[in-house]
Amino acid sequence: MAAVPASGETATTARAPVGTSVVVRGGSPEQLDLVRWAVRRFERAGLRPPALEVRFHATRSGCEGHLGYYRAGGVDLCGTNVNLVTRRNLLHEMAHAWTEANLQLEERERFLEVRGLSSWNAVTEPWQERGFEQAAEILAWYLGDRVLSAMVPHGGPEQLETAIAVLLSAASAPEAPGG
Repeated sequence: MAAVPASGETATTARAPVGTSVVVRGGSPEQLDLVRWAVRRFERAGLRPPALEVRFHATRSGCEGHLGYYRAGGVDLCGTNVNLVTRRNLLHEMAHAWTEANLQLEERERFLEVRGLSSWNAVTEPWQERGFEQAAEILAWYLGDRVLSAMVPHGGPEQLETAIAVLLSAASAPEAPGG
């Protein structure tokens, strides 16, 4: 389902590339600009944007009832507004893809340790106590405008900066041969 375009604009039904690793499907021109903005945020932070497809939907049905949803290789964003919350949600979902592609077991374990968590992504743990969710939320806060707070426990500046240092250590790690 394509996003409802704003006043007379047409939604993108074809695949629209953004940079070298991101493709957009179903977005209005304003939503396409949003994805370009997010890709630039990753690049300006020295992070390679994750390879994925971003799909826009007018209703929450395309996002499992949420405003955004990450599945391996794809991000679904639901709703037609483009605002601060939409920006944060896109960065959060893209951060899931980035952490999945870049964090090895060692970085995940260090992240869990500095955040005082016991699980990376166990469904038995509440959302806010999963490393996978906290990593995405904290990376989205770091990459974003920092107008909206990171929605995690122990979200003071010092705790967030410590967590960011662990996440960014994965970006500075040497690539594996042939990678």
